[in-house]
Amino acid sequence: MNRKIKFIILIVAAVLFVYSLSSAAYFEPKEYRKSLLELRDAERALNNLDKNLKEAESDFRIIDKQTVESNLKELDSLYQELIQAYQQQRDRQVQELEYIITNKSDEIRMKIIESKPVQLRAFWLDNGTFARLNGRAGVQKLLDRAQKANFNVIFPETFYKGKAVIPDNKLFEQDSQFSSWEEDPLEILIEEAKKRKIEIHPWVWVFNENTSGSPGKILTENPEWANQDKEGNIVSYHDSTWLSPAREDVKDFLQQRYLYLVKNYDIQGINLDYIRFPEEYRGSFGYDKSTVEGFKEKYGMDPFQIKSSSSDFSLWNKYRENLVTEMVKEVSKKLKNVDPKLLISADVIPGREEARYRALQDWSLWLEKDFVDFVVPMTYTENLFSELRRWIKEDRNVLTDPLYPGISVFKLTPDQLIDQVEEVNRINPNGASLFAAAHLTANDYHSLSQGVYSEAALLPYKNKAASLKSIQKLILKRLELIKEKNKIDNFSIIKIRGYLNQAAQADSEIDVKFEQFIIDNKIELSENVMRVLKADFDYLMDQKRLY
Repeated sequence: MNRKIKFIILIVAAVLFVYSLSSAAYFEPKEYRKSLLELRDAERALNNLDKNLKEAESDFRIIDKQTVESNLKELDSLYQELIQAYQQQRDRQVQELEYIITNKSDEIRMKIIESKPVQLRAFWLDNGTFARLNGRAGVQKLLDRAQKANFNVIFPETFYKGKAVIPDNKLFEQDSQFSSWEEDPLEILIEEAKKRKIEIHPWVWVFNENTSGSPGKILTENPEWANQDKEGNIVSYHDSTWLSPAREDVKDFLQQRYLYLVKNYDIQGINLDYIRFPEEYRGSFGYDKSTVEGFKEKYGMDPFQIKSSSSDFSLWNKYRENLVTEMVKEVSKKLKNVDPKLLISADVIPGREEARYRALQDWSLWLEKDFVDFVVPMTYTENLFSELRRWIKEDRNVLTDPLYPGISVFKLTPDQLIDQVEEVNRINPNGASLFAAAHLTANDYHSLSQGVYSEAALLPYKNKAASLKSIQKLILKRLELIKEKNKIDNFSIIKIRGYLNQAAQADSEIDVKFEQFIIDNKIELSENVMRVLKADFDYLMDQKRLY
């Protein structure tokens, strides 16, 4: 075997044989005591780990064999101690060993999760968590933790509810949460993030103005700016108040503040949130005077008289949808005139058509027209295998621009968080963002750093050639692992490497997909090997297609 290959696949069967961790760890006692429950919990953890190890072997994962083998040896020793402790009626020790075995099994599970070499790894830094950092020392502590977990982008909540994290000036009023800070919070974050090679994309609210069931600062000062429903209500179903996208003064008010951030801070992007109508299905809002009068002037119809079943209602929906799109277009143009390299992103309702239906948000058009560089669908769900896959897969099949799913940390247990990041990596290896810092625990950061984010990743949009080369190295390692398992012959390896060398060139055009290449060259691969290699080549080709 080539010694230059630092990481090789763990040959599960051999390791389990050597260290006596069978796939059915089960001790049959001669007598039954309460502590048997702890022993069974430990065995359950071992058997779950065995399942994970088999999956790692099946996927030919690139993992640190030496570390995993050492941990498995220790785990087997602990299991033998556990059995002995039970037999000798040392129930206190049984309880202690069960805790150690369960945690050690979780640690090993993290180490057999593969870390992608190229992807965006972000989280939203909510204003409350940001404020509680209470200065530079707190920011450094948070960013050290983020760096250790190999995050490379942070979306700090910067302008929201008419307030801001930055000091008072003509455009901004600082949130009182930050009044004790001796320095500009955003400036500190940017300075410290730069030292750790983490990008900062300020997260700014757009049309949502408050979330407490009553007008916030902006509407209190400018009540005529309110968006309304057909009955004249300004509070939406979710207790939010919204600004009218039909008003030029509203758009100017918001755009001035975004421009200030771009002109005065060394940021890499702007993250637009609530860039839509209230999430009320078919836009029950938009009946404020400015929107209604604008529609009347353009089409000669009164929206109040349009029935939802008529074709004119579609025209009314499209008109309101275009108001949001126009705001995105204007923001993009103005901000990029200041900084052409600025990345503009939007947090969006998941599902292209669902977003239009629920919130009059045509975000696929924004991508198509290059008004935004990427979107972050708010795929907040506990349902791993239906909603998440449906939302992401359907959109990825038709989009030619990147999306990075948002993962709802607040809805998930620590194990579910890792499972969901893993699943997103399978269907969208380009990256994801976690919502939000308020819900990320020290244990979450640690688990991510030990497994799915254990290796630093290049940002996919930074350097296309470097990203392609990094993924190429991943595939070459994978081919070596498959060869070590005698699952591929030398002829096939040579052919696939040739295809890979061409595909990994940033300026090359590949007309033949990997699956067709395999057929055309009469390469025989098992279904499992084909599955694994296809996923790798899809990852590579996505990098070429999306960036």
